[in-house]
This record gives sequence, C-alpha cells and structure tokens, in this order.
Amino acid sequence: MQIARLFNHVVTLFQQTVRLNLPSFTKAQSRFLLIFVLAYLAILLLLRWRVSHDPGSAFFTVQGYAPKYSLTRLQQAQAFLQSIAQSDMENIKKAKQTNALGIVPRLCIGMPTARRSQEQYVDITIASLFDHLTPQERAQIQFNLLIAHSNPDEHPFYHELASTVNASRLADNVLFYPDIAGSSESMTNRIRQLEEKKKFNEKSYYDYNLLLHQCVTSLAPYILILEDDVLAQEGWYTRTMESLQKLDTKSRWGDEWLYLRLFFTEKFQGWHQEHWPVYLLWSCVTVTLVAGILLFLRLRLSSSSASSLLPYPRLFPQNPSLTNHHILSLPFIFIFTFACVPALIILYFAAGPQTVQPFRPGIHLMNNYGCCSQAFVFRRQMSLKLLDWFDERIAADLKATNPNNDHGWIHLRGPVDSAMEIFANERNLQRYALVPSAFQHIGAQTYKEDTESNAQEFFNVSGARGIWNFGFEQLGPAS
Repeated sequence: MQIARLFNHVVTLFQQTVRLNLPSFTKAQSRFLLIFVLAYLAILLLLRWRVSHDPGSAFFTVQGYAPKYSLTRLQQAQAFLQSIAQSDMENIKKAKQTNALGIVPRLCIGMPTARRSQEQYVDITIASLFDHLTPQERAQIQFNLLIAHSNPDEHPFYHELASTVNASRLADNVLFYPDIAGSSESMTNRIRQLEEKKKFNEKSYYDYNLLLHQCVTSLAPYILILEDDVLAQEGWYTRTMESLQKLDTKSRWGDEWLYLRLFFTEKFQGWHQEHWPVYLLWSCVTVTLVAGILLFLRLRLSSSSASSLLPYPRLFPQNPSLTNHHILSLPFIFIFTFACVPALIILYFAAGPQTVQPFRPGIHLMNNYGCCSQAFVFRRQMSLKLLDWFDERIAADLKATNPNNDHGWIHLRGPVDSAMEIFANERNLQRYALVPSAFQHIGAQTYKEDTESNAQEFFNVSGARGIWNFGFEQLGPAS
C-alpha cells in the first residue's frame, strides 16, 4: 500500500509540474524545458549503463576491462596447446612448411620473449597465432622466436618448462643473441649490461634491431614484430594481409607509411588538453549558431501560428492566440541557448570520443597518440631504412666512452616505439592502425619496466597498466 501511495504521489506531482507555467514562459515552453530535462536525465542514465568501452568517457567504469572475446580466444589457444602436446614432432614439422620447402614467405614474424616473474604468456601468444591458420596460410609465414636473454638458461623455453607445452616448437627458428642476424660480441655484452641494470626500455632497441635484421634476410615483403604477451584474433592473418594490400595502393599514390599498427589502446584516443582551444572554439560557434537561428526564426516567422514551429501538435496543443513571437520569446531563447545547448555540449564531451565519434572498422591514420609496441607490421623496403637508422644509433651507443651512462641517445628517447615516431616525423611518414585491433594485450606485467599491473586484478584477462583494446572484445570469428 505504501508503494502504491508513493507512486500516486509521484504521478500527481508530475501532472502538476506539467501544468506549471514557469515565470516568463508559456505552457508550451515549460513543457518543452521539462521534457528536455527528463530526456537529458534519461540519456545520462543510458550512458552510465552502456558506455563501458570508452576509457575517455566520464561514464567509464572498471567493467570496461571485462574480457569477452579474449576469453574465447584464450580457451581456443589452450585447446590448441593441448593438441600440440598430444602430437608427435613429425606432425608439427609438417605444419612448418616455409623453411622446409624454401618458399619466400609473405610475412616474417619476429617475437622477443623474456622470462617474467609471474605468469608466462608466450605459449598462449604463439598458439593464438597459429590455431586457426590453414596449411596454405602457415606456409606463407616465417616465425622467428628470439630468446631475449644473454643467458638463455633464464627462460623457461630453454628447458622446456613452459606453462602447458613448449610452444616454441611451432617456431621456424628459435634464436639466441650470439647467432641471430646482425649480432656481435660487443652487442651481446651491451645487452648483458642492460639486463644487469634492468634497463629494459633500452634493451628493446637491440631486440627490435636484431629481429628486423633476421626478418630482412627472409626476403618477406612484410615484417611483423610482436611482443610475447598478446592474443591474436581468429582470422588476424587475413585481415592483416588485406589491410596491407590497401596500404600498398596508397603508397603507389605517393602516401608513404612506416607501419600498420595491429594493436592500440583507446585510452590515449580521448580528448586532449592541448586541443582545448579548438574544443572551446567549436563550442562557442555552436552556441552562437543556435542563438542566431532562433533569433532569425523569431524575426522571420513572428506572424506564423505557434504550432507551425512545433513538430508534435498533440504534445503542444494549438493555441491561436500564441505566435512564434511568444514561443520564441527572448527569455526562452536565452535559457535554451545558454543553458540547454551548453548542457548538451558538456554531455557530448562527457560521453567520450569513442562514443560520439567512434572509429569505423578498417584502416585509420594514427600519427599521434598511438600506443603501444605490441604489434607493428612494416614493409621490407621501409624496414631496411629503419634498420639503417637504428644501426647508426646503436653503433654510436656501443662506441660511447661510457656505455653504461644514462644520457645516451637511446636512453633519452624512451621506448623503441617512441624512437620510431621520431624516425617517421623526420621523414613525414604516415602511421596507420587497424580498427578494431587484431591483437589484444593480455600481460599482467610488463617486463620492460618490471612493474606489476594496476589494471583490474579480478578479471581473468587484464592489460598491463590498462593497455587494453576495448574494440577487440567486440570481435568474433566472423569479424
């Protein structure tokens, strides 16, 4: 009974509010403003309930990190690992067609892998790469796995102690620092020094350089460098190769590009403080435009009937005594322009860029705010130029009077992907990203910084430091 009385009280209050004529407003204007407020609140509730994929939104919550498609791919990769465990080496060798037949691969994959203090993800990463490939697709790939330790004994793969099964058996080449292309004794010594000082960002330059050297020798037209804590989408190879063909078409028209990013996080694709003057300008333009339109209508249509401006005559009953002059009174125009419109602008920005301006699936230009270095594809021709650039700087680092100093070129440039941005900017090269990402970052710890994740621990899969592609979780086999 109390609930029924409360409901009747709310209904009565609503009816009284609808009939209320606010000061200086007609009944139609009051109804319009009331409906605007109710609709605004409804949109707020809807955004609070639905917007979990946009980390740039004010409504984003921790539930946005909940894995969906990642869990499916994780289970499929684990099942594939189990099938490998039950296979003999002869069947595995048959799956690795490229080297055995001497075929020039279409894609060379290079992956450095290092021991992590917590869970190893490299098994899952490798399994997700190959679990849905056809024999023809597998034959087009050369997979090079670099044990990224100066002492390979430190990596579980070296003793076949990986989590489920040693997935390194799927690699065409398992490489070590002394025998990988482009390596030298001085480079190995430098890598050992960086390991001892836990300078993994600097060490990543050497790993990248060596894997690029190795893949260049394969003559593959495309080179993919992966980190060892990612999860591949089913069908990643087809999507990637189709996207690369489209980019090659751009190149023929003079649009030179450095890489295709197969992973990025929307975390850095939000509104940016340095662009606030632009946001403010367009907000002012919007308010001014609305005010101008309303004032123009007030002057132009002052002799028309009030209902002619209203699209819902049943909601706003006709009243012959009212005119547009009364409907578009100056107080109403003022309230709508400087209260309602700014409220909508605030809601627009609060909703987040990926909500109001989402990326369409496909290839997108991403010259700024791309992160991170989980998966890059390069053309072979551009890899050669990048290699020359890296070689010069690594040679200077090795020849430094004190190679252990913290003020060298490599140290000052941060992670290797930051250095590649410098390379691209110096040459006006475009950088593209595949949307949604073909790979997801699943590492709970980043070996580059030796720090634990601050992402949500209670999820089964979480990106280190929130490095997570939310669009990936909406994918499926048919995507």
